[in-house]
Amino acid sequence: MTLASALLAPVLGAGLAIPIEWVIGLGLALFSVGILGVACRRNILIMLLSVEIMLNAANVVLVGFSRMHSEISGQVFVFFSMTVAAAEVAVGLAILIAVYRLRRSIDADDTTQLREIDYGPLPPIKLEGEPSHHAHDDHDDAAEPVGAAGGA
Repeated sequence: MTLASALLAPVLGAGLAIPIEWVIGLGLALFSVGILGVACRRNILIMLLSVEIMLNAANVVLVGFSRMHSEISGQVFVFFSMTVAAAEVAVGLAILIAVYRLRRSIDADDTTQLREIDYGPLPPIKLEGEPSHHAHDDHDDAAEPVGAAGGA
């Protein structure tokens, strides 16, 4: 028996060797770190990571309670939660990249300037296939169009 297996034997063989109070404490600590990261930092990337820490805190507690009650439903819910979190990170990073390209900064205060500006009414859309409505006075009537019947 190796040293690692000797150390892990009480944990793996005893069902739930870690008390649920410790799991809840870990989840509370992680959630608190996430709240502080969102509240105190102005960097959008740090704020996004802090939201992910808060989500993982909830996942830790769900897995702990699922293990305590010997049911797999909490762990399955965590699996789907992690899938949604991956999609959320992809969308959040795409927005972050768009803001950085626009403002050259990822400070949260710079995003307050991202609002739509009213430039007035839009000009009418003119389709390419429509004939233009020009006055005939602008054209030279004596000029023969290219490819006319009298050409060589």
